[in-house]
Amino acid sequence: MALELNDGSLNEVSGKFFASNSFEVTEEFEKEFPYKKKHVTNTQLFSE
Repeated sequence: MALELNDGSLNEVSGKFFASNSFEVTEEFEKEFPYKKKHVTNTQLFSE
């Protein structure tokens, strides 16, 4: 999925997108960093 910044800018673009597993964040990866409390604000699209 893509969002055009200018109307019609993607008219000549076609193809397929394949998401890579390398972008997945796992618990093992997270353990490499110090603990950080997650902060959510009411301006975020998916705030609870």
